[in-house]
Amino acid sequence: MNPISATTVGFRLLFRRPLIPVAEIAWRWTFAAAAWVLGIAFLAEYFGSLPVTRADRFLLNTGQPFLIAQAIRRIFQGSSLRFVEGAILLSVGLALAWIVLASVGRLAVLRAMFEEFELEAKASRPLRALLFLNFLRAAALLAAKVAAIGSILIASSYWASTHIRVVDVMRLVFVVWFLIWLAWAVLNWVLSAAAVVVIAEGRNSLASIGAILRLLQSRTGGVLGASAVFGLIHGGAFVVAGGVVLVLLPIAIAQPIALPLVLAVIFAYCFVADFLYTGRLAAYAYLATGREELPSWMAIPTVPVPETPGVGASVDKDELILGDLPAPA
Repeated sequence: MNPISATTVGFRLLFRRPLIPVAEIAWRWTFAAAAWVLGIAFLAEYFGSLPVTRADRFLLNTGQPFLIAQAIRRIFQGSSLRFVEGAILLSVGLALAWIVLASVGRLAVLRAMFEEFELEAKASRPLRALLFLNFLRAAALLAAKVAAIGSILIASSYWASTHIRVVDVMRLVFVVWFLIWLAWAVLNWVLSAAAVVVIAEGRNSLASIGAILRLLQSRTGGVLGASAVFGLIHGGAFVVAGGVVLVLLPIAIAQPIALPLVLAVIFAYCFVADFLYTGRLAAYAYLATGREELPSWMAIPTVPVPETPGVGASVDKDELILGDLPAPA
């Protein structure tokens, strides 16, 4: 199959059924909004629980950095354990909510895609497999964060024992961070794309992981082509949005009235990123179907050529040269 055909299917599905990417964006933004609200509420509750005495207020109003630092140390003293406990509870709750919401949202989106591809989903109980795949994604993200923090501690211990230059230590940390990010990105892609096989072939989570790897091996051009096209457009949108934010941010700092423009650019970039992600997912779903022909709604209808009146009647079929029958031997 032509590698560009899967990409074409992904783009055409986005514009033919815009409700499908809107549904993907809806559950993603719903979770993001809930996470921001809960995070801000947690910080507000934590800062509101800090005891501030009159002596602390006096030290804060002195304007002396040393006295202000002493006041801040006294205010936050003994509250670190409470902050860590609250942060862990909030993180666990958000992780569980994301696992459930992502599984239900991905199930609805993929079923709508396969209906557009004129195929019936074969999975009888796909929600269980999707829950396990998203649990593995959350566990992989947690492992990557722990590994990143551990790399800092290991580098600090190595620097304390060898007293090498700080620049060399930072280079080592950045190299380790890049390797951690690369491993997480590959694993997250495999687990995310395996959801397509769960709906398409009705397999369990572990079998779907092996199936998506075989799909990558058998249709490398199609998978990499779709990933490259959508990835390049996503990268271009990120560069444009980042440049606009860098231009507007100093203006927003000087004139807060320009802050909504910065937020509008960020929201527009997030919308485009999720929109493109849905198109890439549609391309993977089409590749997972194993079909070589395009869906009927993508097929180009053949327009019959009208016959010019009088042309056929003017041809004498009895003539040996103009006739359509061979001459007798």
